[in-house]
This record gives sequence, C-alpha cells and structure tokens, in this order.
Amino acid sequence: MLGSVARKLRFFGYDTWYTKSKPDVEIVLLGIKYRKVILTCDNDMYKRALKLRARAILLDGLGDLENIARTFFSYGTLLSTFMHVRPRCPACNGRTVKVSRSCLEEQILSFPVNNQFFRCWKCNKIYWEGSHYRSLKALSKRIDGRILELLKEPSLYTLNHTTIPRLDYVFWRMHLA
Repeated sequence: MLGSVARKLRFFGYDTWYTKSKPDVEIVLLGIKYRKVILTCDNDMYKRALKLRARAILLDGLGDLENIARTFFSYGTLLSTFMHVRPRCPACNGRTVKVSRSCLEEQILSFPVNNQFFRCWKCNKIYWEGSHYRSLKALSKRIDGRILELLKEPSLYTLNHTTIPRLDYVFWRMHLA
C-alpha cells in the first residue's frame, strides 16, 4: 500500500527507500543510521520507532493523497514548497537527468516534439512530461489543499491512532540531498 506513496514521493523529488520484507527492528535501525523518516501504517512499528528515538509518522492507509498530505502536515509544510526539485526515478529511486530529444530519437519515435525528457542514472529508464506527469502535478495541488484543510482542524494536532495492521514501510528524507 505505501509503495505507491514511495513512488509519488520520488516523483516529487524525495529520496525514498521502500520495503515489505525487512524486520521492524532492522527498518528502525536503518532509519536511524541514514537519518530518514519512517512512514508506516503499523501502530506497533510506529511505537517501536519512537521508543528508539527514530523519526516516524503513523499513517492510516486511507489513500495516497491523505497519506502524503498528513506526512507534510506533520512537518508543518506544503508539498509545493519543494516542487522545484527534479524528480527521482519512481522505479529505483535513482536521480534523473534532463536529456535532449536528439539523444533519444531511436527510443522515442512517437512522442510529441514539445516534451521534456529525463533519464534515470541508475536504471536508464526514460521519463517525459506527458499526461502522467501532469496528473501528478495536479495531485500535488490537491495534496496542498488537503494540508491547508488539516490546518483548520485543531483535533488533528493530536492524532489518536488505534491498531492498524502491518502493511509496509517507506523511508524518506524530508530535507533534500
């Protein structure tokens, strides 16, 4: 469930690491070691992370928009504050670099001329500013709108989370590298 959140955070420029298979303690220790915030839907994992003084955010798994909005809300910032950053590769988290269309002619025969293209340094996947890009940009505006709504709800400053089943985890870095 949080894999989709991880991919979207990467699109928004955030360094993320995603796993479903590591033990809780190992995830918490990696989060501490690499100074990353642990995003989880698991109440026990969240408590364990806080006990070990790791940075963690407990999400409710109600959808990507809500989970990302609550993540930024917990830091008191809007997503749009960081939207100037180049996207990371949603597949592998590698950094992307802008490439000219002429460098990709063989690989992108049918794409519109006016698109900008990016290549992942790590996995060599090619991305462009097409309809998916535009829909994620629109999502970022809806996320900011939701953050502003959350700021108007004083009861959300102290979230009361009950038992939520273990789903998966995302590490992410609030301060961009």
